[in-house]
Amino acid sequence: MAERQQQKLEGRVKIGHYILGDTLGVGTFGKVKIGEHQLTGHKVAVKILNRQKIRSLDVVGKIKREIQNLKLFRHPHIIKLVQRWSLPPSVCECV
Repeated sequence: MAERQQQKLEGRVKIGHYILGDTLGVGTFGKVKIGEHQLTGHKVAVKILNRQKIRSLDVVGKIKREIQNLKLFRHPHIIKLVQRWSLPPSVCECV
Protein backbone atom coordinates (compact mmCIF):
# COMPACT_ATOMS: atom_id res chain seq x y z
CA MET A 1 0.00 0.00 0.00
CA ALA A 2 2.75 2.48 0.94
CA GLU A 3 4.64 1.58 -2.24
CA ARG A 4 1.60 2.38 -4.39
CA GLN A 5 1.19 5.72 -2.62
CA GLN A 6 4.89 6.43 -3.11
CA GLN A 7 4.53 5.84 -6.87
CA LYS A 8 1.79 8.48 -7.23
CA LEU A 9 2.43 12.09 -6.28
CA GLU A 10 -0.61 14.35 -6.50
CA GLY A 11 -2.05 12.31 -9.36
CA ARG A 12 1.32 12.01 -11.13
CA VAL A 13 3.16 8.76 -11.67
CA LYS A 14 6.74 8.28 -10.50
CA ILE A 15 9.20 5.86 -12.15
CA GLY A 16 12.56 5.63 -10.44
CA HIS A 17 13.53 9.19 -9.50
CA TYR A 18 11.44 10.69 -12.32
CA ILE A 19 7.97 12.17 -12.04
CA LEU A 20 6.03 11.72 -15.27
CA GLY A 21 4.16 14.62 -16.81
CA ASP A 22 2.33 15.22 -20.07
CA THR A 23 2.38 12.86 -23.03
CA LEU A 24 4.69 14.15 -25.78
CA GLY A 25 3.70 11.58 -28.39
CA VAL A 26 2.15 8.21 -29.13
CA GLY A 27 3.53 5.53 -31.44
CA THR A 28 3.06 1.92 -32.48
CA PHE A 29 4.69 0.41 -29.38
CA GLY A 30 3.66 2.90 -26.71
CA LYS A 31 4.06 6.53 -25.78
CA VAL A 32 6.60 9.15 -24.75
CA LYS A 33 6.06 11.27 -21.66
CA ILE A 34 8.05 14.12 -20.20
CA GLY A 35 9.85 13.19 -16.99
CA GLU A 36 11.40 15.43 -14.37
CA HIS A 37 14.07 14.21 -11.94
CA GLN A 38 12.67 14.54 -8.46
CA LEU A 39 15.87 15.95 -6.91
CA THR A 40 17.62 17.87 -9.71
CA GLY A 41 14.66 18.99 -11.84
CA HIS A 42 16.46 17.68 -14.99
CA LYS A 43 13.89 17.03 -17.75
CA VAL A 44 13.99 13.92 -19.92
CA ALA A 45 11.78 12.00 -22.33
CA VAL A 46 10.50 8.67 -20.99
CA LYS A 47 9.56 6.05 -23.60
CA ILE A 48 6.96 3.63 -22.27
CA LEU A 49 6.87 0.55 -24.50
CA ASN A 50 4.08 -2.04 -24.42
CA ARG A 51 5.62 -5.54 -24.15
CA GLN A 52 2.61 -7.29 -25.70
CA LYS A 53 2.72 -5.14 -28.83
CA ILE A 54 6.47 -5.65 -29.16
CA ARG A 55 6.07 -9.43 -28.90
CA SER A 56 3.03 -9.62 -31.18
CA LEU A 57 4.79 -7.65 -33.94
CA ASP A 58 7.95 -9.77 -33.48
CA VAL A 59 10.31 -6.82 -33.01
CA VAL A 60 11.92 -7.81 -29.70
CA GLY A 61 15.35 -8.05 -31.38
CA LYS A 62 14.97 -4.60 -32.93
CA ILE A 63 14.14 -3.02 -29.56
CA LYS A 64 17.09 -4.77 -27.87
CA ARG A 65 19.43 -3.52 -30.61
CA GLU A 66 18.09 0.02 -30.23
CA ILE A 67 18.81 -0.08 -26.49
CA GLN A 68 22.33 -1.46 -27.06
CA ASN A 69 23.05 1.21 -29.69
CA LEU A 70 21.81 4.02 -27.45
CA LYS A 71 24.18 2.82 -24.71
CA LEU A 72 27.15 3.01 -27.11
CA PHE A 73 26.63 6.39 -28.80
CA ARG A 74 28.19 9.55 -27.37
CA HIS A 75 27.37 12.37 -29.76
CA PRO A 76 25.71 15.78 -29.20
CA HIS A 77 23.12 15.13 -31.94
CA ILE A 78 22.09 11.64 -30.78
CA ILE A 79 19.92 11.12 -27.71
CA LYS A 80 21.56 9.46 -24.73
CA LEU A 81 20.00 6.57 -22.83
CA VAL A 82 20.00 7.75 -19.22
CA GLN A 83 18.20 4.88 -17.53
CA ARG A 84 16.04 1.83 -18.32
CA TRP A 85 13.35 0.13 -16.26
CA SER A 86 11.50 -3.12 -16.77
CA LEU A 87 8.06 -2.72 -15.22
CA PRO A 88 5.49 -5.32 -16.24
CA PRO A 89 3.63 -4.91 -18.53
CA SER A 90 5.93 -2.21 -19.92
CA VAL A 91 9.56 -1.38 -20.61
CA CYS A 92 10.56 2.23 -19.92
CA GLU A 93 13.55 4.12 -21.31
CA CYS A 94 14.72 7.48 -20.04
CA VAL A 95 16.42 9.45 -22.84
